[in-house]
Amino acid sequence: MSEPFHRTATGIAVDLPDELRRWLLGEAEAAGADVVTIGDPVHHRLLGPIDLSADHDDPLIELQRQFAVEGPLERFVATAHATLLSEDEAEEWIRAFQLMLAAAAARLAVQTDDDVAALKEEAAAELTTLQAGISLLIDALDA
Repeated sequence: MSEPFHRTATGIAVDLPDELRRWLLGEAEAAGADVVTIGDPVHHRLLGPIDLSADHDDPLIELQRQFAVEGPLERFVATAHATLLSEDEAEEWIRAFQLMLAAAAARLAVQTDDDVAALKEEAAAELTTLQAGISLLIDALDA
């Protein structure tokens, strides 16, 4: 397989196997569902109160943060099968990958490097796959 993301004259070309695209879609959909479930570790990690001494933030702030999380995930899902992304879409993919990474880390109770080291190989691979996607997309945008 060639590089999964590379710059072309018209945008960022995407060359991902169908199996990986399906997995990424599943991660995005899971993150989107978990983030709106009060009490879920993903909800707490991505939308928990900024002031940890409070039960919640101002409702308007919470709603804005929810839109900031849901928007990139929804846009990723809408373009997940694309073979060419605009720069704006590629940047949205980066944001979505970051959110999926944070959601996966929350589900796996990862907070430190030691937590990652203690994971089973398959679980650690989830995190490194998302980290690699972020890095490779940034490289393609910078090319």
